Amino acid sequence: MPSNLAQLDPYVTSVQWSRRFLGLRLFLSLAAAGWSGYAEHIERAIALALMLRKELESRGWSIINDSPLAVLCFTPPPGSGAVRSIAARVLASGRAWVAVADFEGCEAIRACISNGETTEHDVYELVAVLEASRRAEGECA
Repeated sequence: MPSNLAQLDPYVTSVQWSRRFLGLRLFLSLAAAGWSGYAEHIERAIALALMLRKELESRGWSIINDSPLAVLCFTPPPGSGAVRSIAARVLASGRAWVAVADFEGCEAIRACISNGETTEHDVYELVAVLEASRRAEGECA
């Protein structure tokens, strides 16, 4: 978009042209659920992450982050095998999804609860598949 004025650069002073509208997802969520519905969704996700934390800690897993959000980074009990192998087994099972994250120089498994349809049953299922995956890894180590 050329300008007749040398001191005016329309690219810098105009709407973001062809860049994607990153705020659309938030706008649509707020439009559909409202502020109270959005807050309820976040609070529920945080409660489910706290439940996951307690379930894992009771089985000897170490929680290595302290986030007020629904994001949990954790490592398996000693002797369970490599984090990447455990995460790969979880993904291969098709029962849950986790990622491997680098947290302060340490590899960890990362779970983030963001889907509004996640239930307590889903948390228990994730714990079960993590436990099965670490035991299977421990047997191979």
